[in-house]
Order: sequence, then structure tokens, then C-alpha cells
Amino acid sequence: MNIDQYIVCSENCSLRHIESLAMIGLASNVNVENCDVKGFQRILLQLVNGKIVTSACFYSEEVEQSLKIIKTYIELARRNESLGKLTIVKIEENEH
Repeated sequence: MNIDQYIVCSENCSLRHIESLAMIGLASNVNVENCDVKGFQRILLQLVNGKIVTSACFYSEEVEQSLKIIKTYIELARRNESLGKLTIVKIEENEH
């Protein structure tokens, strides 16, 4: 499955966007790096296809909270063997 068409942000994304990618099982790993401004960090989320999605810089406390959420989602996906097994459902409209 080509997930690239479903990734609407790949750099300087919101924490909510990064968390949602993990929630639907598209994240395989997560790291944090410091930003140029002291006390700010960004999340680097590795997707199941090997690409990296980065967050914008946020306060370290916000990043730590998101990191906990993301790690939980990744662990759940691994435990359920659903990592990268997203199914896209297309709804067809019936003509009346």
C-alpha cells in the first residue's frame, strides 16, 4: 500500500497530526531532537514505509506528553500485529 497519498504534512507538523499517524498504525519508531531555541524540541516519526515526518518545535513538556501517547500507539500496533495494516475504505454513492 502506498501511504504517501494520505500524508498531508511531512515537516513542521502539529503534534496532533503526528499522534494521529501513530494512532492509525503508520508509525514504526519515534525520536526527539532539540531545536535551536532552548527548551524546545521536535518529534521525528518514522513511518512504516521508512519516511520521516517531523513536528514543529514545541515546549519540551508538550513533546514529552506526545511522546508517551505515540509510544503507546506504536506498542499497541505491534502487540496487535497491525503495524502498517491500515485499510482504506472507499464509499460509493448510490444513484437514486
